[in-house]
Amino acid sequence: MINNKNSLEKLPSDSLNNSSNITTISYRRLITYYLLHKKLICIALLALSSFSLVDAGMIYFVKPLIDQGLGKADSSTLQLGALLIIGIFLLRGLTSFTSNYAIAYVSSKVTYQIRQQAFNKLLYLPRAFFDNNSRGSLIAKLIYDSEQLSQSFASAVVVVIRESVIILVLLTMMFYNSWQLTLIFLVIAPIIALIINKVSKRFKIISRKLQTSMADVSQATEQAILNQQEIILLNTSGEISNKFEDINNHNRQQNMKLQATSAISNPVIQLIASFAIAAVLLLASNEQVLQQLSPGTFTLVLIAMGSLLKPLKQLSNINQYLQKGLTAADSMFSFLDEKEEHDSGTKQLLSQCSTITFKNLSFTYTGKSQPALKQFSLQVKGGTSVAFVGESGSGKSTLARLLLRLYQSPAQSIFINDIAIEKYNLASLRAQFAYVSQDIVLIDDTLANNIRFGCNRQVSNEEVEQAAFDANVTVFANELALGLNTQVGENGRSLSGGQRQRIAIARAILRDASIIILDEATSALDNHSEQHIQEAFTRLCKNKTLLVIAHKLSSIKNVDKIVVINQGELVEQGTHTELLAKAGYYRTMHTRDLS
Repeated sequence: MINNKNSLEKLPSDSLNNSSNITTISYRRLITYYLLHKKLICIALLALSSFSLVDAGMIYFVKPLIDQGLGKADSSTLQLGALLIIGIFLLRGLTSFTSNYAIAYVSSKVTYQIRQQAFNKLLYLPRAFFDNNSRGSLIAKLIYDSEQLSQSFASAVVVVIRESVIILVLLTMMFYNSWQLTLIFLVIAPIIALIINKVSKRFKIISRKLQTSMADVSQATEQAILNQQEIILLNTSGEISNKFEDINNHNRQQNMKLQATSAISNPVIQLIASFAIAAVLLLASNEQVLQQLSPGTFTLVLIAMGSLLKPLKQLSNINQYLQKGLTAADSMFSFLDEKEEHDSGTKQLLSQCSTITFKNLSFTYTGKSQPALKQFSLQVKGGTSVAFVGESGSGKSTLARLLLRLYQSPAQSIFINDIAIEKYNLASLRAQFAYVSQDIVLIDDTLANNIRFGCNRQVSNEEVEQAAFDANVTVFANELALGLNTQVGENGRSLSGGQRQRIAIARAILRDASIIILDEATSALDNHSEQHIQEAFTRLCKNKTLLVIAHKLSSIKNVDKIVVINQGELVEQGTHTELLAKAGYYRTMHTRDLS
């Protein structure tokens, strides 16, 4: 990663132009979010302009205070000035609060809206998207990018309007009082504009690299947390720490480049401005010019010129905020434009399953050269139990994923009740399934609410308790102080693997779907618990279709049919007894399983 840190700086011109087009589109799209709050934005802009007008206009009173109040010893002018100072600062404070609060409110609403849209998008993306994108980068989008998008843009708008109005007011006062001296200062404007343009391009490049490095930091941190136990047991803490140090240092370097660009632009602009101020002083030293200037006028122009340095400095920094916001906008809008799960089906799967049919099903995962399934054909009668066995990677779990449409199978290759599954509405299709995988996902809630989770109907406490009993959850729940009301922690961290699987099985029992898929669902259970579970499914799977994916052949002896898969192909099928009698692939697996 560190070796490629300059790659963005060497992009061809057409790539940079394309990037510029994307940024322009993102900018226009971002504006639509702010236009939803037009009234509040108008109030903020009016207050912000008033603040700048008052802030810069204070300098105008320098001239009468010096020429009238001090030069002519006019006490009434000084007294009036004292009252004006209080009024000016009162108005200044009021407009400052109004503009800052209104802009902060709009910015927070935009962040909220975009982050919510991104989270909702996350829930409807196809499974293949998550295969190609790390969780760390996705978390960074929702947390870092969404915040940068609105906050940076709002900060940029505030600075642009506030400082531009201040500059305009100061230049107007200078030009009105001495156009000759003002022209000298205006000569440097094109030079400053050129510097700001160069700095802007530099900020854009670095902001993109900084965004990528933040995603890398998030991903590395997440992986360290998830794999902390393995890291300790394998004694790889030093190796992981060194890798994170490289990533962390790369992130630091990008931040420093951003800060260095900002830091060097400020003194350069101020140095150029200092030449203009020096020229004004030299011109004012001319006796002819000096006679035309009053002390108040000269002081006003000089203070105004000095006051111009701060807004010019702020405007030179604006690109740092603006480019970070636009880079985040490009990232977020690209994510929001990702295609959701394909769901063009219009039919509703509401009746019981009578048949599940696979017809010449072939499937290859994106990025893989070897197909996971090859010309797989099978018919499963509704109300029967079928077990799929084979070596790891043979394609068993792929069948379940395709049946659930987590991945899209070729059209007209999988049928339920003689209708291709792509013709069914996704929600109605999945409502007919209860899926228990080997990777159990639990929510940070009670045992009872985890059993209820995903049930598409109102469930009574009695039903939850019965499902817990049937799945052998009550055996360990009764030993807990709060029973089924016990909190399980993040993803059930307070539970063992077997306990977590029993909760998932209880969830499937309560769902009462017509098709039940068990993907290594009993792999973490001891023999005693597994026996209870098998008995429960025997009772509850009457008139339901049960599909079992298993490595432990001892758990599938009583199913109606066993389907043996090897390297994506169906090689044998039959009952346990029939397959043993064939003395084929299944018997070899069974013999090895017993040894």
